[in-house]
Order: sequence, then structure tokens, then C-alpha cells
Amino acid sequence: MRKSIACIGAALALLACQSDKPEAQVRKRFEACRVALEAGDTAAAMAPLDATFQGPDGMDKPMARLVLMGLLRQEKLGITVVRNEVAVRGDEAFQEVDLILTGRTGGLLPQDASHRSFRLRWRKLGADWMLLEVQSLDGR
Repeated sequence: MRKSIACIGAALALLACQSDKPEAQVRKRFEACRVALEAGDTAAAMAPLDATFQGPDGMDKPMARLVLMGLLRQEKLGITVVRNEVAVRGDEAFQEVDLILTGRTGGLLPQDASHRSFRLRWRKLGADWMLLEVQSLDGR
């Protein structure tokens, strides 16, 4: 009986150690990027961007880096996720997010806030999900 209980316990432990579902992996990757942006860490925020990344208005990965470096030097960002939906199809994932973005240049309170919606396209490369594309759903 003790062997059976030990085997069941070991099996449950192994199941708990299995990697997350793809949807959860994409959400974790997005969350790490969000945390990096709020911390002002450009390198960590850029980590999930694929070399072929395309953003709004034809922004590529080098341009995204320049924009982030300039923005994060001037402002402290706050990012609140209001909606986060992920659908995985094979080695691609599609994510739609609604965000409340706040910015402040000094002091404790944000000077501005905006609601933004984005569609993100991810691709699984090896063990990582890489961000291929970001589209603004607001027309901005």
C-alpha cells in the first residue's frame, strides 16, 4: 500500500513539473516583457522580439529598441493588463491584449494614461516563444 501511495505521489510530482501549456507559456513571456518595461530594462523587454519583428507603422526590431531606450530614459511606465486572450495554432500563437498605459516623469502620480489594444503574433522557436508582430487595434 505504501508503494502505491509513493508511486501516485511521484506521478503527481512529475505531472506538476511538466512544462506549462502553450497558452500559459505565451502569457508568461508577455508578463516578463511587461515587468521589464515597468522596471525600465530595455534589454529584457527586447528579449522576446524575433529578429524579423514587425511593429506598428513598419517598426522593426532595431527601431523598437531605439524607441524603448528613448522612452524609458524619460518616463516611468505603468502597464495594467485589462484583457489577455491567447489562441495557439501549432507553432504560432495569437494574443490580443487591452492595456492601460500610464507614464510619469517625476513624482508619484502618473501625468497621463491611455487605453490601448494590441494583437500580437508569436512563434515557437525551440523552447521559447518569440514575438513576430504587434498590431495596434486602435488605429494609432
